[in-house]
Amino acid sequence: MAFDPRDVYDAAALYDMWLNCHSCTNTFDFEPNRPIGLDYYHDIGQRAKRDGWLVAEQQNDGADDAYMVLCPDCVSRYGLEVRHEMNIRIPPAIEEICRAMQIAEKERTAA
Repeated sequence: MAFDPRDVYDAAALYDMWLNCHSCTNTFDFEPNRPIGLDYYHDIGQRAKRDGWLVAEQQNDGADDAYMVLCPDCVSRYGLEVRHEMNIRIPPAIEEICRAMQIAEKERTAA
């Protein structure tokens, strides 16, 4: 599997750089020794999904895309259900970041 910009977990990991719980201080662990790229963010998103983190696209009145992120402890504390939803559309900010990451990855491999 590869990075899917419609997967809210992949998209949130890319958009936020990693996943921080919005209700407490938990941060989804990241791997500082790995090269940053779409595969890196895909792995973070999918591991968070498997580990029971909740990521949901937020409807925002502004132009920015936003994601609600909750760790498994907060999901349980609030009695929420984790659903693995897909974006109906690729958010423009995610599409733009993906293009920039793809260009950077090509430049890195060409060097």
